[in-house]
Amino acid sequence: ALACDAVLLSGGLDTSIASETLKQQIGSQLKTGITVTIDPAHNKLANSSGLFTQQPQDIVYARQIAEKLGLDHHVLTPTLDELFFTGDRSTLELCVRVRETFDGMELRNAVVIAHALKYAKSIGCHRVCTGDGADELFAGYSFMQGMSEEDLPKYTVNMVKTMTFCAVPLAKALGLEVWSPFLDPRIIEYATARGNRRDLKVGQFGDKAHGKLVLRRAFPEAVSAGRTKEPIECGCGTTVMPALAELVVSDGEFEDEAREALERFGVVVRDKERLVYFRLFRRVFLDGGGPGRIGADACPDCGFGLRDGTSFCSVCGLYPARPITK
Repeated sequence: ALACDAVLLSGGLDTSIASETLKQQIGSQLKTGITVTIDPAHNKLANSSGLFTQQPQDIVYARQIAEKLGLDHHVLTPTLDELFFTGDRSTLELCVRVRETFDGMELRNAVVIAHALKYAKSIGCHRVCTGDGADELFAGYSFMQGMSEEDLPKYTVNMVKTMTFCAVPLAKALGLEVWSPFLDPRIIEYATARGNRRDLKVGQFGDKAHGKLVLRRAFPEAVSAGRTKEPIECGCGTTVMPALAELVVSDGEFEDEAREALERFGVVVRDKERLVYFRLFRRVFLDGGGPGRIGADACPDCGFGLRDGTSFCSVCGLYPARPITK
């Protein structure tokens, strides 16, 4: 932690706690906050088509945190075209290559992290702090918050075995380091053993019920202590990508390219957003041979091997890609 010179400042509870605590520990060594936000006003097609139902909220909280901590706050406002369509798409290609995927849920989030990391490198940062892991460990996701006293601890333990985060491999590919305090073995041990109780993770804070209750109670002074969890794609604005791809990719393009993907590569491309990503995935991997394919435990949609312990295909995003067992 002592060498961190920047934080990827989403403005959520996790980066609020991480950055505020880190600033207390290392003071002026933490100089930089980086936030990526999609400004609806600069995305004409998505905006004119009514795809933005609200202004992305990450920037609102991120600014408050940066001001509180006296950080040099770099606000990046790429357009969706620049990230996904008509730009050089080098950031998206990096994500496809490093994560070996054309899954929309993964890439809508990863491209934001990659864009911020590339910028961090460009301004001379070396080690970047992220808030990864808190949602998985402390029931930050809404579906975890609905689990029973018996099921949530079991799910959390299993989650630790299968959870992956894009920041570390993306940073490595860029020659950077990432520090994620919630992934410290001591935090993981607490969240899966001594503190693995539903009443510590889910409950009332302020005027509503939240996940990550123990974190909110431990750091009530954090700027985002009362903020409701939002996925990266919602907080920054890339969540409109599925609907935008429907407008940008014609029905004819989709039908022709999806047919070719199935006939030539044995890959099912289920929607237009996936096609946007599959075009890069195909160029990076399939046209040149690709990463290790068909195995005994292969995804029925794309033919790539499934990770142990999960019913989700990390390559194409199919769920469930194998029967779900309780």
